[in-house]
Amino acid sequence: MIRKFAGCLAVVIGWSMLTPVSAEESGSEIIRPLEIKTYRGWQESLILNAGRIKAVVVPAVGGRIVFYGFNGENMLFENPASFGKTLAGTSEDFWMGGYQCDLGPELRGIPAHPGLWKGQHEWAARRNAVKVTSPLDAALGVRMEKEIFIAPDNGDLGITQRLSNEGGKEISFCLWDRTLCVGGGFALIPLNKKSRFKAGWSLYTTVDGKDSYDGDKPASPNVQVLGGVLVAKADGPVATKLGADSDAGWIAYVKGTLMLVKYFPYFPKGNYTDGGNSVELYFYNKVAELEPLSPEVTLKPTERYDFPEKWTLVELGDEISTHQQARELVKRIPPSPFGR
Repeated sequence: MIRKFAGCLAVVIGWSMLTPVSAEESGSEIIRPLEIKTYRGWQESLILNAGRIKAVVVPAVGGRIVFYGFNGENMLFENPASFGKTLAGTSEDFWMGGYQCDLGPELRGIPAHPGLWKGQHEWAARRNAVKVTSPLDAALGVRMEKEIFIAPDNGDLGITQRLSNEGGKEISFCLWDRTLCVGGGFALIPLNKKSRFKAGWSLYTTVDGKDSYDGDKPASPNVQVLGGVLVAKADGPVATKLGADSDAGWIAYVKGTLMLVKYFPYFPKGNYTDGGNSVELYFYNKVAELEPLSPEVTLKPTERYDFPEKWTLVELGDEISTHQQARELVKRIPPSPFGR
């Protein structure tokens, strides 16, 4: 049995919306839609091309996306210290940049699952799409899978994130997108007019050894709420994590002259168990982590659950340097294709 919400997957492949970066070919150079190359020392990396835009998927480190950008400019953070390292080939611990889908909720403290997070994934590919599949985590009884599609006309990404129960007992998790971007930019999160939080958003905090989200009086010098939108400057020496029960179905990140918009479905009756948040943001020093969340779902053995996303890049005329300038960009972001 597949657990999914009607209409979500239909919009993942073949959408046409927004005014993204053009995906025209560069001069007379013929660009193959799919290339298999060594990238940053990782063999059999899968490079999806759409003109000036490309995405790089690396099966060797969890089937994660380590590059998404155009003209060689990566919106995702890369950690040079991890280049070429793999779980099987490295005795020391190492941390990765890029995008990966994890298991949540974070507040529960789920046991480590390195095979899912950065282990070798099996892969299959066709002209402009790849599928990466994790090994089975026997302790948790789950397997993770991602199907990643690049639209050849505009470089948009469609991602279906899939959790499968392959154990012998019922399980309950949410899917937790963790996308590390290059720090120093501005994150945009539209707030829910009927928010469960008094402030409309919440701040991760630890009191007496217990982690939770404060939605009554959250405060950060990096955050401004402007016209119903949380605008956060994602940098600084203090590690900060915040969340919101946003019902708009998107989070955006602006860095330099590019804006990344990540769309995801929101479910008004969903069981959002990571502090009640449907989307979260973490930033510290050089990184900004965008974190859409699915509701927590309960799966019986052999059941699986899909959580789709759409990513798009928007080229800006000028660099953004203030909260207000970032807020003005919201008018360029159409509603989520997943509806409400």
